[in-house]
Formats: sequence, C-alpha cells, structure tokens
Amino acid sequence: MRILQMLFRRRGEPKLRVSAVKHPAIGDFHTVVTKAGLSVTFKPTNSNYTFIRLADHSASFVGIQHAGRNTEDYPSDEVQDMAQQIASHHSWVHFGQFFPDETAGTHAR
Repeated sequence: MRILQMLFRRRGEPKLRVSAVKHPAIGDFHTVVTKAGLSVTFKPTNSNYTFIRLADHSASFVGIQHAGRNTEDYPSDEVQDMAQQIASHHSWVHFGQFFPDETAGTHAR
C-alpha cells in the first residue's frame, strides 16, 4: 500500500518518509578492558555500555550512557544484545586468562 501511495500521491501532499532500519555489526563496536570491568562503545551513536568483572570471571551489565538520541536508526535491543555478546567474549578471554584471580595461590615448584 505504501508504494502505491508514493506513486499515486496528489500534488502538494507531503512525501512519505521511509526510514531504513540499520543493524549493528561487530565492527561498529570498540572495547576497552580493565581489571575492574569493560566498556563497549557503539561507534555510530557513541553509546557506551558498561560491564563489571564478577568473581567467576564473567561480566555483568551495569548501564548505558548515550551521547545523543538513544541508538538512533539502530534497534536498541540489537545493539545492547551485541554489546553483551562482545562483553561476554572479552570477559572470558581477558578475565579468565590474562587477569588471574587475585586470590589464587602460587604454583608449587
């Protein structure tokens, strides 16, 4: 119906605005990992997703800080889901292997 409306609209009627929904990609994110947690930034909208490190070396979502209007043309649930996936991957890689638990003992010789 929308196409027919666009093709056969009367003069003077406003044009219909068709907004394309964009989907996030892995390359749209930047990750910073620290001992305490990690930050995943969605570059197209500069939205920052913060995660803290848990005792089991996983990451727990803390909050979002948007620089502009939410995630604009990107579905916010898709952006947050991808940020969570990236955080889960990075927490396993970095917290589990490179940042050993501070309570771990030394290895016997």
